[in-house]
Amino acid sequence: MFNYIKAEFYRNFSRAQLWVFSGVIAAMALTLNILMSVAGNANSIDLGWLFEMMTQMLIVPIFLVATFIDITTAEESKNLTLKNAVSFGVSRSKIALSKVIVTVGLSFVSAFIIFTVFFGSGAIIFGTGEGSLPIIANASLRILAAIPLWIGAISVGTFIALFISNSTAAAFVYAGAFTVTSGIVNLLTILVSDKFNYISDILITTQLANLKQPSVGNEILNKAIVIGIVYTILFTILSMLYIKKKEIK
Repeated sequence: MFNYIKAEFYRNFSRAQLWVFSGVIAAMALTLNILMSVAGNANSIDLGWLFEMMTQMLIVPIFLVATFIDITTAEESKNLTLKNAVSFGVSRSKIALSKVIVTVGLSFVSAFIIFTVFFGSGAIIFGTGEGSLPIIANASLRILAAIPLWIGAISVGTFIALFISNSTAAAFVYAGAFTVTSGIVNLLTILVSDKFNYISDILITTQLANLKQPSVGNEILNKAIVIGIVYTILFTILSMLYIKKKEIK
């Protein structure tokens, strides 16, 4: 399994997609900071403000990680190359688990590049600002609590990519799961029963929205972490069970 994971990392680090994607998003982040500075808002912006802005965009990584789900899992399902790993004796359940681990690893590498450019350039252009430390600390806690939810989304996406061989269809289903589901559940709450509120409360998107609230206590932070872990475990297990029965050509 560890050899397979190393091979997957090597395969993806050797390809352009990871670096091009990370570079483009990092360049967009740098451009945003420059535009805000040129627009004349530099006096009202500091590093703490950028961290606070980041907490209002916690839903965005859900869709950014779709790129890494595609290059690690969906692409292989589409190109029918999963059989290569199976032929080398890697168990199917370990393949599914490895896909999640590799996707998470690639996402962390990309996030490090993007965050370094965004916050690094922000500190240089706008300065750290007096009194920013409490704001940065508070925002950092929210971002850390969001990480398990993002990993949970990766697990969901990996299961979808394994279940649906067509990568385009898998991408649409994945996007729909995080854009449409919440609205459907809320509609069912209104039209059918308020018991659907329980489902709404455990959605990844709901938990990310809770982390954007003006005041976030330990209860909200801990709940987000627990729900993220549950999603990760549940959908990783589902992926491992499904791939055991899947016909790999």
